Amino acid sequence: MENEIKCPYIIFKLSGSLYCIDSRHVSTIVQQPEYNTIPAAPANVTGMFKYRDQVIQMLDLRITFGMKSIFTEYNEFEQMIDARKQDHINWVVEFERYITEGGVFSLAKDSHKCALGKWYDRFSTDNEAVMSHLRKMEEPHEKLHHSAFEVEECMKHYDGEEQEFQLSEILRLAKETYMPQILTLLDQSKELFRSALYKEMILILDGTSWGVVVDEIVAVEDLEIIADRKQDPLVNRSSFIHNVMESDKREGLIFELNTANLLTKLEELETTY
Repeated sequence: MENEIKCPYIIFKLSGSLYCIDSRHVSTIVQQPEYNTIPAAPANVTGMFKYRDQVIQMLDLRITFGMKSIFTEYNEFEQMIDARKQDHINWVVEFERYITEGGVFSLAKDSHKCALGKWYDRFSTDNEAVMSHLRKMEEPHEKLHHSAFEVEECMKHYDGEEQEFQLSEILRLAKETYMPQILTLLDQSKELFRSALYKEMILILDGTSWGVVVDEIVAVEDLEIIADRKQDPLVNRSSFIHNVMESDKREGLIFELNTANLLTKLEELETTY
């Protein structure tokens, strides 16, 4: 009789792709809490934590599926942000040299041509808090790079003390206003991204002491099967994927976890440490 009961699916994200699991196999969903690592555990068993009166072991689905862990992905994001900060510190140092010593200014004058601008133009998310924060960077970033054009115009139209005054004012704004604003916003983006985009959720599997770690929960809804895995050559031949699903509320394929195979894998893992 259980097979005749249609339950909704829990849709979640892993590294930008959509997956789902039949909700009957999940007892609860929690945000990943503080946890302890397990000595000698496989890399995809990332730790354990106490939930109510039970100790829950954590299976990281990213690592299980051969994807980059969210910890690694976030560290790379932090390193990218630090590199973009240093880029703009170096830009202002070179800008000051250009103003005081003359010569050629060879760094990006267009805010869309520097590495930060290129990343910003490519980046997208449906998280409005993140996008709102990034939009705050547009104005100071544009003004900083545009300062190079202002210097060129100043050198064309002014000379003597007036030119010196105008150049010093352009440099002052770049060093004391635009660059600090950019650096502060970049630093703030680290914590915002960590709390808004890199916050893992855990699906605690019913009747087990295991939880699977996913990037985020998208929705709980009814889905339709497009194709059985065995019949569809486009689906990765992974024992963890059961069906290909679709939703009338969102675009793209949704891969259903093969819960039976997943539970078998968890039983095998318990014998390895």
